[in-house]
Amino acid sequence: MHIKVVESAQHHPPSNPLCIPQCHRLIQATDPWWHSNLPQFPPGYSAYRTLQSERIPKVPRSISNKIIELFCAGNTPLCDFVKINPDDDACLIRPYLGSRRRHRQEGVSQSLFQRFSLRNVPLYVDQMEVLGLDVKAYAGAMAEALALMHWGARIDANDVEFVLAPPRANHTPTFESDYLTVHCMWILDFDCCRPIWVDETGVEQACAAFYKNDPFYPRPGTGEAADEELWVLFKQRFLESSQRIMGEANHDKWFLADKLVERIEEEGRSRRKDKEAGTS
Repeated sequence: MHIKVVESAQHHPPSNPLCIPQCHRLIQATDPWWHSNLPQFPPGYSAYRTLQSERIPKVPRSISNKIIELFCAGNTPLCDFVKINPDDDACLIRPYLGSRRRHRQEGVSQSLFQRFSLRNVPLYVDQMEVLGLDVKAYAGAMAEALALMHWGARIDANDVEFVLAPPRANHTPTFESDYLTVHCMWILDFDCCRPIWVDETGVEQACAAFYKNDPFYPRPGTGEAADEELWVLFKQRFLESSQRIMGEANHDKWFLADKLVERIEEEGRSRRKDKEAGTS
């Protein structure tokens, strides 16, 4: 599935700052490579079929330290520990455009964390807004990525992940901000993806995967004005990207992108209704 996404991006180059780890080679469980490399893995690992791919650059310490201070405010011992912990050296940021923190506080918050790790740290949309990050640009990039996976690679995008991290050398375009400096959006973890048919059955499969995933994408039906605005932008970019990727040769399939958006919105309304019924 990973290779399909890479090939799809080669055929339909993204206009947004998107990066997909390059695939170097497929290593079989019987490959002699394991003879010298298996001892470097943690105890209990055995040889298995695996894909060797490009390593995503880690977020620089100068930036990850700011993230630690954001999450661990008021907990100086934990903050100091994470800053020097070698296990927290590889920082990647998971942008959750479809979720806000349940408990938001004004001003400097007192951290309730007793443990905190920089590996795959979540950054919620309200935090991104406070930090001045361009959530609309992120939404546009995710929309193009989703269209690329559905109509280019023809997979359901189940359980894929997005992270904000530095770009590979000489990669353009990029995002830039005062907080994160130069960065791009990486897509990874395609192990749980499954093929889809480009028909209404595939639409249902893609809709299920959309909600099964962590809340990376903006979501409709939250009732929050800023979230609805972000969803509208995401929807527009997704439909535009879908038509570009499908191309004129598949003009008769364009309606499927609209159908998928409709199903996602229907599911969003249903979930909000169930949530309101549960709190009434």
